Amino acid sequence: MKLIYFDNAATSHYKPFCVKLSFLKTLIKSANAGRGGHKLSIENSMLIWKTREKIAKYFGNIEPENVIFTKNCTEALNLVLQGLAKKKKGNVVCSCFEHNSVLRPLSELEKEGKISLTIIYPENKQFITVNDVKKNIKKDTFLVCVNSISNVTGNKNDYQNIGKFCNDNKILFLLDNAQGVGHIKVDMKKDHINFLTFSGHKGFLTPQGIGCLCINSQELPRPIIFGGTGTESDNLMQPLTPPESFESGTQSTSLIYSLFSGINYIEKHFVKINKKINDLSKYLYDNLKNNKNLTIYTKNYENGVISFNINGYDSIQVCEFLDKNYNIATRGGLHCAPLTHKFYNTTKIGMVRVSLSFKNTKKELNILLSAISDLIKNKQKI
Repeated sequence: MKLIYFDNAATSHYKPFCVKLSFLKTLIKSANAGRGGHKLSIENSMLIWKTREKIAKYFGNIEPENVIFTKNCTEALNLVLQGLAKKKKGNVVCSCFEHNSVLRPLSELEKEGKISLTIIYPENKQFITVNDVKKNIKKDTFLVCVNSISNVTGNKNDYQNIGKFCNDNKILFLLDNAQGVGHIKVDMKKDHINFLTFSGHKGFLTPQGIGCLCINSQELPRPIIFGGTGTESDNLMQPLTPPESFESGTQSTSLIYSLFSGINYIEKHFVKINKKINDLSKYLYDNLKNNKNLTIYTKNYENGVISFNINGYDSIQVCEFLDKNYNIATRGGLHCAPLTHKFYNTTKIGMVRVSLSFKNTKKELNILLSAISDLIKNKQKI
């Protein structure tokens, strides 16, 4: 039975040939970038710099040196949250829709007495608006953090107006764009975003293990990891300027350059990719929305994420049933976002999340719809 993969919000299943080729080419010419004066070392360094320039341009022509490579989005978020808390005291505002990669560092910082934390909930019951943020700002708020798109429901937050409000009030703004890359275009300068984080393995179709922090601010976090940078090697203290100040240790040229090719691929096919995802998402949503046996949590289905529950069933049980009986890969449980589930009252049962790729088909969706229908009709015990 052919695998039907509907878990692209966790990691993309399809990897373009150009991404694979870039990864393999750098393995063949493997060397330590920035750690030698020989040709291979210089060549690898140039590939990394080329990728910085690509990312800097993609997110609104920020400075390439302000593109910081990490191993994933979680590390990039920690770099901002922990790094800013080293130099600033006061209040941080984030939404209830944040991933644990935001909630856990902030909760730890609050526990240590380094910040106070305010968590905001949407008045419209769907997504965070600028008014939700305004109502929760305190005199000592120095940072607002929201995600562009919820990894649980796919709903899109009003990050553009939030960014403008933060800029007007001299508050730093961090956008977790893990779920947005490949689906929405973000301009850090126009949208007044000071810090943006993402990982490559979702919307940019790279292997796992590469993430990024993009900075559009004179206010820099302090480093949280220290070590060799290939620069100022006679200095026992960490360099002060990016990117070296935030990039200790050997970089993965292969993963970084695969990100270059992934972004190239997305840029070239952006309209076609997202039209396909939108069409598939609408088809699935339209075939689920009137089913009285389902509770649907997604409103902005165009981002390729649709989350629901089958009444009377635990989400993990449903996902295991689909995997075992139909070879359909979906995601159940709490999706590393506990406050989102608390908000929707699904802490005990989680949600079934279907996340689509442009490589999926209506035929695959029909198999999923048939499986859901059979499960409801036969009231199977799972």
